[in-house]
Amino acid sequence: MKAILFILFTTVILNAQTFEIEKINGSVKILTGKDNSWIDLKSKTTVYANTVITTDKNSSVKIKGGDIFFTLKESSAISVSNIKKMSIDDLLLALAMDNVLNTPKKNGNKKSENTSTYGENLSGETLETLKSNSFGIKRLNGAKQLAESGFTESAIVTAKEVYRKYPETKSDIESRLLFANLIYNKGLYEEALDDYSEIKSLKLNSEQKTLVDERIEQINKKLINK
Repeated sequence: MKAILFILFTTVILNAQTFEIEKINGSVKILTGKDNSWIDLKSKTTVYANTVITTDKNSSVKIKGGDIFFTLKESSAISVSNIKKMSIDDLLLALAMDNVLNTPKKNGNKKSENTSTYGENLSGETLETLKSNSFGIKRLNGAKQLAESGFTESAIVTAKEVYRKYPETKSDIESRLLFANLIYNKGLYEEALDDYSEIKSLKLNSEQKTLVDERIEQINKKLINK
């Protein structure tokens, strides 16, 4: 089952299109599969699915590919493979794959997912950056911007990936609620219930607790009436 899901999900990723960099403000860097460290990004550069883009403070980059336009704002990061339109079926497949990847490994492979993605040639400094919680926060910012730009399904998938790779980012309650609400609004009630139930265990303020309790109650009613 895991192998089948991986093949299907990988096919979706490989079908991702290329993009061209339209405009850059400030300091923007990229990391590709063939590089061992970050390099400065230049306008009119073509970027591919295996490229990660990161912006510094007061920096941004406009990206264009086919009928897709996206602006990555300051202090953010994103994998180019995440900038895409997805169907509900694609989203369900990606969420199923995320559940599989979240399953504890009996003979835990200690190799970093970042090393697996970019190969063994990463410099120590680059790998430390990729593994840092601060970079996870930048990637979460990128996921939020996907949602703001209308790429809701892709934003959800990106956030799930960030939470898996950077567990400390899961303590950002407002972000957790944002993505749980996006899943709820897509009508994926069982998946949303899992998220709200997990969020409920965090230290919530009274307003957040009320919202979560109301959503859980709403979902339970919907599931009973199915």
